[in-house]
Amino acid sequence: MNFKNFLLGKDPDFKGRMIDEIWSFTDVQIETNHDFIQILFPLNKKSQSSFHGYYLGTDELVQILKNDNLIRQNIIKSSEWFLSFLKRHDYWKSGYNHNQLRITRIIECLRLIVDDKSANEFYESIINICDPKKINQKTLVFWKNA
Repeated sequence: MNFKNFLLGKDPDFKGRMIDEIWSFTDVQIETNHDFIQILFPLNKKSQSSFHGYYLGTDELVQILKNDNLIRQNIIKSSEWFLSFLKRHDYWKSGYNHNQLRITRIIECLRLIVDDKSANEFYESIINICDPKKINQKTLVFWKNA
């Protein structure tokens, strides 16, 4: 899979989906599909929860993505899209929910490819829409350190 072309909206992901198709997912699709989050928010390490194994395997690839303004804009757009999903639901605001792992990934991706400011803003948005007393303390530490 070509991360650069996918994030630019030029090529599909490994399942044949274009980025704008994923952005058009219903809430049910967002909640029940577990193979898109690593593609929209790639990291330079393998996911422990993903079967497909796609990640940013070289520092050169990370730099290519970081140096492309449209890719950075699309990652920000993806984070806003996912944040709007979270704002529509409360069930993830509990002791543990798989969306909390997704939040950590998004913060890490924003920090890796976009910038610290965007990562920090996403983190603050998450803290502002949830009650941190209801979230597992370990999760809060992951978010803060991401």
